[in-house]
Amino acid sequence: MNDLDGCAVQMAQALEAGWPDADLVRLMAQSVEEFSALRTDEARHAFLREPRSTGRIRWDAALAGLAVHMCRLADLDSAPSWTRADTRFCPTFFWVGLPEGSSLRAYVFQRTPAYFKGRGVILDQANLVSV
Repeated sequence: MNDLDGCAVQMAQALEAGWPDADLVRLMAQSVEEFSALRTDEARHAFLREPRSTGRIRWDAALAGLAVHMCRLADLDSAPSWTRADTRFCPTFFWVGLPEGSSLRAYVFQRTPAYFKGRGVILDQANLVSV
């Protein structure tokens, strides 16, 4: 992948192929791992350049939340301005990988960072860690 745009491209292809949410979240976790290996702010900022659209607003919002997550991990002063664009917010909650009526929704909602929730993306931040 090597940057968020590479992640977005892979996500768009995966969405077209019908991959489940869990596999798309794994792509996000892989991006976090790659980002964490970067040692300079210049490399981090380059990694965080605005990615192209995945073709799905919910995943575009998830990538914006992911960028903010990475900025927090790296103690960067602020997230890129593109993360605040209207096209990076879901109009309704996107429960990543959680079907309607799932008993885990309350638990996952509680474990979702505000920068994802604010974009309408609900996912357990523990899913962004590669193992």
